[in-house]
Amino acid sequence: METEYTNVASELKNGNFIIISTSGVSMEPLLHDKRKKNATQVLIKPVGAEPETGDLPIFIIGDGKYVIHRIIKKITDENGVVRMYYTRGDNCIGHEKIPPAAILGIVAEIYRNGHTVKVTDRGYRIYVSIWNKIFPIRLIWYKVRIYIHKIARRIRSK
Repeated sequence: METEYTNVASELKNGNFIIISTSGVSMEPLLHDKRKKNATQVLIKPVGAEPETGDLPIFIIGDGKYVIHRIIKKITDENGVVRMYYTRGDNCIGHEKIPPAAILGIVAEIYRNGHTVKVTDRGYRIYVSIWNKIFPIRLIWYKVRIYIHKIARRIRSK
């Protein structure tokens, strides 16, 4: 999920909470693009405690875009210090490896359709647990969908 908000890093480094509109489709069905009817905004808090698996950090990728993806795994050293996070969008099959220093903040609340969802809510935590556990099924579905699109393109090009 990308955002165009230019002061994200400086605001979070100064200890401020920020609210941004999300864009893109990588975090659907949870977060929706700001151009859609059911657009989503998120409250991002500065990094306090160490992010956990299931959290939604905001970080910058190579081309300078801000991204919000879910932490799916932590890699620690022999002393238990986190060396790397693996993140993935809820609507993605690939993942990113990001160092702890790259994390600028963590999503604390989600605003959509007049409702507020706190990431500490029981319902939200259940969603995260189920969504992560069904990843193998989602992976198969994504691959089948890609295959169907390839066949459809071949048929249309003939």
